[in-house]
Amino acid sequence: MKVMVKVSIADVLGIENTDEEMARTTQQFVAVLKEDGGNRAFPIWVGPAEGEAIVMGLKDIQLPRPMTHNFIANLLGAAGVEIEEVRVEVVERDTFIGVAKIRVGDVVSEVDARPSDVFALAVRTGAPIYAAEDVIDRAGVEIPLETSPALKCEAEITNMGKLAEDMINSMQKASEQRSEAQVTHSTEELSDRMKNMARNIIGQVFGGSA
Repeated sequence: MKVMVKVSIADVLGIENTDEEMARTTQQFVAVLKEDGGNRAFPIWVGPAEGEAIVMGLKDIQLPRPMTHNFIANLLGAAGVEIEEVRVEVVERDTFIGVAKIRVGDVVSEVDARPSDVFALAVRTGAPIYAAEDVIDRAGVEIPLETSPALKCEAEITNMGKLAEDMINSMQKASEQRSEAQVTHSTEELSDRMKNMARNIIGQVFGGSA
């Protein structure tokens, strides 16, 4: 059985991603999760719509009409479905796997999901968020001791989105060209690069250098 650690969403960063070849700039989001009572944090890339949904839930922003995740939360509540907890259970190469544990009366089920979707629901329903210890070990870094107590609400990390895309593409090409033993090495290399990206992002959120 996996060891699970309770975490909280410390911040959501809006990141400008500039594609020089296409001459356009897009915005991506990164959700930064911090272990409760601990000193580690890790980032998860989320889509623009999901990133905005998480921010709106964290800040309890109410719109005249319900948005998608508000509707889903309301629908589950009306059907008597309780979200007991959400979890980030696995990271497979560059993909984080989420799970929502739900209860209807005495029946408990677990539903596969993207972390971004379960985060958006958790901040609306108050469901606790957990991450597997091995996920934090692989994707997380320690927060600098000299961190500022005030968290930044937004940050711009130039071309970080392109860095992530290039990293994933290079790892996929490497895995096709190498032997099985070499693929194991490429996975370790990917983990190292994930750590480096995490240090950059965590430094933006908490201040200092992770």
